Amino acid sequence: MQKILKPFRIAFMIVIPIFLSAACLIALYDLQILNGAAYFEESQNSIITNETVAASRGSILDRYGRLLVSNRISYNVEINRSDLVQSEDPNGILLNLVRHAEDLGIGYMDTAPISFTFPFTFSPEMTSSQANLLNDYIAHFKLDPGITAEELMAYFKQHYAIPDIFSDEDLRIAAGIRYELELQELFNLQPYYFASDISIDFISVIEEGKYPGVSIAAVPVREYHTDYAAHILGRIGPIYKDEYEHYKALGYPINALVGKDGLEAVFEPYLRGVDGERATTTNSNGIVTNVLYTKDPKPGNNVVLTLDIECQQVAEDALKSTIDSINAGRQENQELAKGGAVVVLDINNWDVLASASYPTYQLASFSKDYSDLLLNPMDPLFNRAIQGTYSPGSTFKMVTAIAALNEKIITTETKIHDDGIYTEYKGEHPRCWIFPGSHGTINVIKALEVSCNYFFYFIGDRTGIDNISKYASQFGLGQSTGIELDEYLGTLATREYKEENFHESWYGGNTLQAAIGQSYNLFTPMQIASYCATIANDGKRYSAHFLRSIMSHDSSETVYTYAPELLSTVQAEPEYFSAIKLGMLNVSKYGTSSSAFSSYAVEVASKTGTVQLGDDVENNAIFIAYAPYDDPQIAVAVVVESGGAGSAVTQIAKSVFDYYFSSKNAGNNQAAENQLLP
Repeated sequence: MQKILKPFRIAFMIVIPIFLSAACLIALYDLQILNGAAYFEESQNSIITNETVAASRGSILDRYGRLLVSNRISYNVEINRSDLVQSEDPNGILLNLVRHAEDLGIGYMDTAPISFTFPFTFSPEMTSSQANLLNDYIAHFKLDPGITAEELMAYFKQHYAIPDIFSDEDLRIAAGIRYELELQELFNLQPYYFASDISIDFISVIEEGKYPGVSIAAVPVREYHTDYAAHILGRIGPIYKDEYEHYKALGYPINALVGKDGLEAVFEPYLRGVDGERATTTNSNGIVTNVLYTKDPKPGNNVVLTLDIECQQVAEDALKSTIDSINAGRQENQELAKGGAVVVLDINNWDVLASASYPTYQLASFSKDYSDLLLNPMDPLFNRAIQGTYSPGSTFKMVTAIAALNEKIITTETKIHDDGIYTEYKGEHPRCWIFPGSHGTINVIKALEVSCNYFFYFIGDRTGIDNISKYASQFGLGQSTGIELDEYLGTLATREYKEENFHESWYGGNTLQAAIGQSYNLFTPMQIASYCATIANDGKRYSAHFLRSIMSHDSSETVYTYAPELLSTVQAEPEYFSAIKLGMLNVSKYGTSSSAFSSYAVEVASKTGTVQLGDDVENNAIFIAYAPYDDPQIAVAVVVESGGAGSAVTQIAKSVFDYYFSSKNAGNNQAAENQLLP
């Protein structure tokens, strides 16, 4: 058998190399002799373009791993201007694209501010951005600054070689897209996408048509999994001209999308991934013939927030429904409640569980709604929770009480008679809110329960504005809360503030007003919530924060865990905190918030505030609370502009407590920390 096979093996070893050599010779003959010129011409006409591939941005999750913001792939029609203009009929290609898009009901991008019908006119709804780009275009080509829309269309026709056979409508269509493409190239704008988030039908049209310069780009876009927390989460957008040098120094390509506001901007360094690279080969007709990924993109990290999105929902919904209810009960001649804010802090670590601002908006439709949002007199883009500043009213009285107690002006047993009118100074004499009635002879605990203005005029006057402002500062009022977003610091009433801003001396009457939370005192709801939490925490104030941790893109690794910072300590005896906390408990049991909390399942310490803004103007409503009284876990601050009395907004905090303690009693069956939900 071996003798038979041996000659066969020898023949096989001889024939195969001969066959392979012959095949190579034939291929070389075809490449160099028969079609050499054609292959050479094709290689010379092929263009390889190196492009950046955007990395997927990291996701944003709540404290229980629920997705708030993630990414999805959007398929966009991208036009390469260089390849398009080198084709035989660039204007015809664009017209064909538009007709196909219209047949499929797909809109396309055209922001040229010129009407689509003759006689051409500039759009009366031209935005400032459109006007600026148009002026830049006119200046670049040295056109008459006073050029009319008709004259500009005539220039477009000549400049873009649009044929005479095009109708006025077709002329406008082709010119508009050519204008967009040229703007992108001249001024380093974002890539021009003819159409975004297109259907599979339109993808097929593009692929089958093989239009020169036209391709499908798979682009990651932000997807929002909640209609809440818009002011907190923020949005992404293109790099603006005045930002370019900053981002260029950080290695960003000009067409990158970056965080523009909210936490998208704050955590940009974590959320941003590492871009990849690809080499795209196009032939002489502008048709893409090959795409090679030379560097894979690396996704950004995930950001885990302190927010409990369900608590956020409860806070936003309760705030809106309460404002609606207040307004429904107003008479025609009464001012309506305008807006408000709710902040919820975890007293154990100063995690922000919720931060609601009303009115609000939808992140998913922000671009579409932007013009209306800007014109809305209610200013829905304004984050009242960290940038709105309000007089705290009677919620400030715990500061005055601590200052008087610790400075030994009074003791917890000191009793003062409410005379109704405080007559220590000449001029207008401030009155207690109960006048002509009286609260009688009371101590500081009772004074907090009944919110006796006279009592706090009396002790505030003797404590002095310097001491009051010293303790207010230790409580964090008028100070940074440490929150990651841009916050207003507000105003703390001091003699220095009055002298610097009004060039006037401080008077005793100013101290009386400051002692009850009016005068120049203006604080944000975030500061007021932190102040409430500091009372519950016996004077220790930590940094409020939205960041819980940073996780790798697949959540397999913890990159960073936030640790709250001790910002200040109120220098007061523990017994004094016990006294004011008891006063706050009695407010809930017997005082102005008793209708909401006197029989509540959990003991709540609270204080209402009714802030007078002037004649014929409705009062602002303020409310702070923490619970449980004997084991503080969360603090809540509520502000409603023109809300009336502080007691009118207690139900908002009650809704938050209902949610929080019902979820705790239910075993808090949320997903494990930092894990994505299925």
